[in-house]
Amino acid sequence: MRLVPMSAVLGALVFAACAHTAAPKETAVLPPQAESPAAKPQLTAQPVAEGDPMAEIQAAIKSATVFFDFDQVQLKPEGMEALRRVAVVLRKHPRVVDIEGNCDERGTEEYNLMLGQRRAEAARKYLLDLGVDPSQLATVSYGALRPVNPAHTEEAWTQNRRDELHASR
Repeated sequence: MRLVPMSAVLGALVFAACAHTAAPKETAVLPPQAESPAAKPQLTAQPVAEGDPMAEIQAAIKSATVFFDFDQVQLKPEGMEALRRVAVVLRKHPRVVDIEGNCDERGTEEYNLMLGQRRAEAARKYLLDLGVDPSQLATVSYGALRPVNPAHTEEAWTQNRRDELHASR
């Protein structure tokens, strides 16, 4: 599924947000979907079938969930390592990857959508810096709409502050 170009959405949302005191809303939102619980990024190589580009891409992005500190967009070292593995595969096998930014439930819906977008853009910029072609990367923010852990605890919030990558079909 393809989304409206982010530049068009960003422009309209930033303009609309200027009249409000809340943080700007910078993204389109897709409906929530059930997710499995988040796991810490695995830094071990995933076995893949030789000569199967999609399997190699799926293996790289499966372990590339990037976690963030509260109210932050800076990539952590383990997130950067996971994204480096993704970049190697995407340079070898060009495929469009969606970077989905997520937040915990704290904050307004508008602020969380903006924060999720900034998180997705941080991962996108890092992948671009690693040589991935811009046409291979799409970003979207779900804000707090897609928690992997619905509890109202610090542990749950830690799991929900994340970027997830998914290969487009």
